[in-house]
Amino acid sequence: MGRIKNDVQYQKQKSYSGGGPKVRPTKGHVRPSNESTVAGALKIEEIQAFPLRIPFRKTARIAYSEYQSCESILVKIKAGNFVGYGEALTDPAFMGETMESILYAIKNYLGPAVLGTNPFALTEIHHKMDAALVKNTTAKAAIDIACVDIAGRATGQPACDILGGDLRSRIFEVPEILLGPLHEVVESCEQAVDRGVTCLKVKVGEGYNEDVEKLKRIREAVGNDVEIRLDANQGWRDYWTAFKTIRRLQRYDVSLMEQPLPADDLEGSAKLRKATYVPIMLDESIHDVSDVLSAIRLKACDVISLKVMKVGGLMRTRELVELCSAHGMPCHLGSSWETEVGWAANLSLIKALPGIKLWDAYSPTEIYWGTNASIGTPIRSLLKNGVRVVEPPRGPGLGVSIDDNAVAAHLVGESVSLRAS
Repeated sequence: MGRIKNDVQYQKQKSYSGGGPKVRPTKGHVRPSNESTVAGALKIEEIQAFPLRIPFRKTARIAYSEYQSCESILVKIKAGNFVGYGEALTDPAFMGETMESILYAIKNYLGPAVLGTNPFALTEIHHKMDAALVKNTTAKAAIDIACVDIAGRATGQPACDILGGDLRSRIFEVPEILLGPLHEVVESCEQAVDRGVTCLKVKVGEGYNEDVEKLKRIREAVGNDVEIRLDANQGWRDYWTAFKTIRRLQRYDVSLMEQPLPADDLEGSAKLRKATYVPIMLDESIHDVSDVLSAIRLKACDVISLKVMKVGGLMRTRELVELCSAHGMPCHLGSSWETEVGWAANLSLIKALPGIKLWDAYSPTEIYWGTNASIGTPIRSLLKNGVRVVEPPRGPGLGVSIDDNAVAAHLVGESVSLRAS
């Protein structure tokens, strides 16, 4: 792990905050006096799942696919007097789950498995879900997130405290710049920097000439003080294409290269890491403990990117972050293009886990679809001391209040409803 110096190499927090991020000690978790009574008495009584489709303002395109909309299953769980929300994102090309498969999994396997279980008992909940149905990580993530939301609401604590503490005071915005016409891509980068963004994640993987020209134009437009990370999304399909392209792109001060090769080519990634100077991050290659250990054993990367959806929830993400930390491997937390519910969960993890050194972070309504399509309490993007930061909603649990009218407006099929007998 010698090539990863510290957080400053990527997030450059020292220069942004005049001395590095202020890390507060973990809170003592002062809880209501009746918390143990509340926690012990709660049982999952009802699970509802709502299929939503929220159109993007324009097609979202990456190397292996394109998306016209956000397709999400909003999950609502009731336990006693408390309600928690989670969500599952569809991405068949990446995680293999569709709207139909997620609803079916929740209705026929995962929901019946966890009804009657204490929502605080996340280990038990995951054990029951895994025993009922293998894989299906996004469907499991939705139930996991909703249970954490309930735990926070029942104890009056934000989700970050439930997950580990409020350890990070500021989350710098890192927007994703998607594929598109070159002039639009460069303009998007310029607009982000003008708003106070200091780090960009730029999608590449279209081809050698296109990617080199794109990065050249972006670097000329934003100057040398802006950090640029690249994400090829497996777009360079063979080692020599990736090698040639990265070697050329190095001259433009690239701080990180995400998933340059197909997901199953860990050996190729290890060769690239030795042959180039840009640190390598793996995303599509990493789904579970076995993948993490294989990447570490082969020395295939410098950073591992985790996503709540692909690994099965907040608890599973925390487990993998801790595993990576034990091996000295920094983690990045990525986005699956969630609604406010999923984004609040992501940001809670970033605040709670010091093993997460890097992240994607931005307001989904500003990037994806506009404020008129928000389904809940917005994720705010603010300018603080000249730097753009992202703040999760405030309040117990995820802090997200759901707009039922917005949910109804984006409903695209029959909801699923289960009750404990």
